[in-house]
Amino acid sequence: MKRFHLTEHYALINFNASLCDSEIQIVSSKSFEMVLAQYIRDLRRQKDPTILKLKGVRVNTFHDAYKQLLIYTYDELLKKNPNLSVLLKERNAFYRFTEMFYDRWRKLERFGMILKNRRYPYQSHAQDLIYTSDNFNQKILFLYRTITQNILGREFLTFRQLPAGINANMVLMPYKFSNLPKYQMLQHVHFIQDMLTRPPFIIYSKSNKREGLFKEIKENPLKKLSINRLHYIVYPIKVGKLIAFVYIHRDFLHHGVALSNLFEPASFNEYENKKPDLVYIYGVRENEYDCTYYKDTDFIIGVVSRLDKNDYFGYLKKMLLTLHNIYQIDHKNLPIHGAMVRVLLKNDTSKNIAVIGDSGAGKSETLEALRVIGKDYIKDMRIIFDDMGTFFIKDDQVFANGTEIGAFVRLDDLDAGYAYQEMDRAIFLNPDQTNARVILPVSTYDFISSDHQVDVLLYANNYVDTDEGLKYFDDLDQAKETFKSGKRFAKGTTAEVGLVESYFANPFGPVQEKEKTDGLIDQMLKKLFDDKIKVGELYTRLAIKGKEMDGPIEAAKKLLQFLTKEI
Repeated sequence: MKRFHLTEHYALINFNASLCDSEIQIVSSKSFEMVLAQYIRDLRRQKDPTILKLKGVRVNTFHDAYKQLLIYTYDELLKKNPNLSVLLKERNAFYRFTEMFYDRWRKLERFGMILKNRRYPYQSHAQDLIYTSDNFNQKILFLYRTITQNILGREFLTFRQLPAGINANMVLMPYKFSNLPKYQMLQHVHFIQDMLTRPPFIIYSKSNKREGLFKEIKENPLKKLSINRLHYIVYPIKVGKLIAFVYIHRDFLHHGVALSNLFEPASFNEYENKKPDLVYIYGVRENEYDCTYYKDTDFIIGVVSRLDKNDYFGYLKKMLLTLHNIYQIDHKNLPIHGAMVRVLLKNDTSKNIAVIGDSGAGKSETLEALRVIGKDYIKDMRIIFDDMGTFFIKDDQVFANGTEIGAFVRLDDLDAGYAYQEMDRAIFLNPDQTNARVILPVSTYDFISSDHQVDVLLYANNYVDTDEGLKYFDDLDQAKETFKSGKRFAKGTTAEVGLVESYFANPFGPVQEKEKTDGLIDQMLKKLFDDKIKVGELYTRLAIKGKEMDGPIEAAKKLLQFLTKEI
């Protein structure tokens, strides 16, 4: 891999090839000069007043000044190197430029890589990862402080220990999982073994909304795709109980880092000498296979192209869940788009509540309201899944698993200040825009992957304005019709707006495999009815004007009444 890769939005540092042992090595490097030259070009193009004040000063003059200001004071440098006087005589402008340059560096997404092989024990990976990240951060801070204090002519009295080095660092290892010729392009790509992030991690992407459905194709895209192994990094993760190899193009690496908050990483021992269940290639050059998947003989392959519209975390998350759900349907399990929690009351009795609904239906809001208003009755609420789960029959009962350890939620849907209370673990996406999101870890893999019996199943209705709050179905056919129609009033968090229908409220697998899913829905609902499990409709009223806050609270009150009476 290259020593240093720079774009307008991110910097990628290969610590194996880059000389970062000392501050003088960093400031003297070609990489430092590349960042400096790029910033000067941008300022000149924008006709920034600070760079206009320094008109005629060449990039190498700035670079030479920075190298020597690491050693000499400003006055010493003026005497020692008169060739720099064209810059140094504009002291105030030079100081202003330096502060702006430092801010520019910190606004870039900055990723580090440490290349290893599996001969190294795990412990050495972790030590190198942490040491390299901390050491580089300290050296960048030292560079900034030494140079700016020398330009300023006095020492700072306040010191801010900002994350000035890298936002994320990865230990990478090349890996080959197949000898078959048709998979050769996927071999020897670097796999993420360990990852370090410096929260708060903030992503600014070119797109802020996901559109359309993922479609099946009958031709293997690997026959035509061109994959440069040096431009991709693979994140091996667990989507539910399935192993997925996620090939992420470096231009979309920020979303790859965000995966660490949503899915459980797979350790090398968990996938060594095994085929993955799912392969997802995110950021291919070719557009003809954009947002498609193919059922190969060994695993399901998903492909999304490198278009600007796909620079959004939703395309990474939802394609992975689509591939997972297609796999589950083919194995006669039912994918559930919704939320499920285990509610433990203070008398130590519990129930597992599943709420089905598409984006914006109010399922998560109602369950969060239940947590708040039920504090005098509820000892604990644990999330089994926050977006996608799987129903299956085991021992003649309906059980469920989750898929994700994290939650990908709208900032507007959280209690005021909640995301900032969790800032030390949060990954923010476009926090200054409409549909701003945050990714937070909310559960553990051992818990979400355990088998949880379904005690209550509800459909989240956000569009009917009624005080009923909660009703239960007596008629199986009526329940089937409600769940299969998937009605909701779309809030605009995807491309849909207004009252819409989405089969089984799940466009991520069931829509693509409707015939197979139909039979699975009938089977699961009949089993729940036969076992006298409560199946009903939850009126969240989230889409009713003026009821956005009170609707979920009223629905939660009805649910709490049921729980305290039933348990």
